Amino acid sequence: MSFRRASHGIAVSLLVFLLSLLLSGAGTIETQETSVDELADSIEAFIDGALRIHINARIVDSELDETVWTMDLTRVTIGGRSVRVRLDGANIIVVADFTPYWENEEELLLVAQGQTWLLNRNGQGDTTYRTSFTTLPIRLGEPIIFLPLGTTPVAGDQPDLDTNHVGQLNIELEIYVERYQS
Repeated sequence: MSFRRASHGIAVSLLVFLLSLLLSGAGTIETQETSVDELADSIEAFIDGALRIHINARIVDSELDETVWTMDLTRVTIGGRSVRVRLDGANIIVVADFTPYWENEEELLLVAQGQTWLLNRNGQGDTTYRTSFTTLPIRLGEPIIFLPLGTTPVAGDQPDLDTNHVGQLNIELEIYVERYQS
């Protein structure tokens, strides 16, 4: 009889242990489901705040009013995170960073920072370095055009932008920002 009581006691203890394990596991499952829901909400809020920046860069012959080179670029970002554009030519490098900041549901503040390095044609002499910094209040979908960023010849030296084109060239950037939609 003592063996039966002992095995009965062990069975009851095992049953209590299993029930407590299941109940604590159910709490963990509920917590995990809550965490998954919170994570899904966070991801949805992140995507709702995401932005798509479209940039069209072009090199224009200002005398002929003709586009001799173009590049389209689209990047996804969030408020406060920059998108960088880099244009490399034989003797010019242009780097531009565009950082949007939310002002309200339909308006942004766009911070544009630019750097330009211009070497003379034969690689001799000094490099010309220019910087720019601009902040613009914009509305979603509103096009912003930066022009000319460009390349007026210095002392008769024409910049070589790898276009096989002779003439006065300007770099133009057209940018617009819209909500990201997956």
